[in-house]
Amino acid sequence: MDIDRTELDRLVAARGGPGGEYRVARVFEELIEPHVDEISWDAMGNVVATSRSDGPNEDDSDEEGEEIMLAAHTDELAFLIDGITDDGLCSFSMLGGHYRGYLLGQHVRVGPDAVPGVIGAKPRHFMDDEEKAALPETLHIDLGARSRDEVAALNVEPGDQATWDRELTDLANGRLTGRALDDRIALAILVAVARAADPDRTVHYVATVQEEVGLRGARAAVHEIDPDVAIALEIFPTDDYPTDGDRSVDVELGSGPVVELGDGTSEYLFGGVLVDRQTLEWLKRAGETADVSLQHDLMIGGTTDATEFQSAGRGRHAGAIAVPCRYTHSPVELIDLADAEETADVLAAALESPFPERTDVRGRR
Repeated sequence: MDIDRTELDRLVAARGGPGGEYRVARVFEELIEPHVDEISWDAMGNVVATSRSDGPNEDDSDEEGEEIMLAAHTDELAFLIDGITDDGLCSFSMLGGHYRGYLLGQHVRVGPDAVPGVIGAKPRHFMDDEEKAALPETLHIDLGARSRDEVAALNVEPGDQATWDRELTDLANGRLTGRALDDRIALAILVAVARAADPDRTVHYVATVQEEVGLRGARAAVHEIDPDVAIALEIFPTDDYPTDGDRSVDVELGSGPVVELGDGTSEYLFGGVLVDRQTLEWLKRAGETADVSLQHDLMIGGTTDATEFQSAGRGRHAGAIAVPCRYTHSPVELIDLADAEETADVLAAALESPFPERTDVRGRR
């Protein structure tokens, strides 16, 4: 299933860190609206686009199938401007799981008018050997302003956000790089699936907020929707870049979507999700139906919205399917577009497939 490149470009171009996702949400709403029956927003900014089942035919005694929720998050890693110095530099706090090494020498866009700025550091000419080997603790965003008043004149103030100044770039072999592919590629997949699928069940295509700072939007959305099955669409960090150490995971670009077995904040899978067997079987069978090879792995050191989907309110079936991504949580996240298109194929097949009964899966007891 093709991912519309123009749609993906629009989703990436719309900027929005945690708590400031509304521009992204509006683009998602506009793109998916022709393919669903109704759209609603909640107070947090989650967007719920619902395709209603017509229910069973008059001659069909079977009940309507499970209510399904497919969700991707709208927020990207960002910086919160928390102060302005007398000489016009912006101090900031990090929103989401940044690696400080990615910050140095980067271009950013700041505030509602996307004012250009840069993140610099002390020149190496003034560093001692210890400083040269370490990452600086104190960094600022430089807008070129010379005073607080000049920053204010640029319509930038504390409370505004900054995001990487990177858009999408085409690389060889159908691969793309840029900022915010986590999780804009997943939003583009949602739109593609809504456009192509016509299942005889109710499906909620949900754009959640504040995933990068604690799955907050997911918690609110799943309480409100209360589906039977909820799937998070994500990116999955690859470890296929040459290093001196052992690889942490076996996931590779170009080898198909990743169906997570589980995830968590440590090797003990604390604070994450363990995907139930019925959900795993459902996605596995969908991969076979779509003739798509799936990858399976655990994600260590992070979680997805599926954590909240599984246990918030009443318990429910929940899992995650992800697009392999190199250089995650950086300005140059890199994906293979074919992996994203196959992810859409698997989800479309799943929506047309029955959800397995407990007695119909391996290890049911």
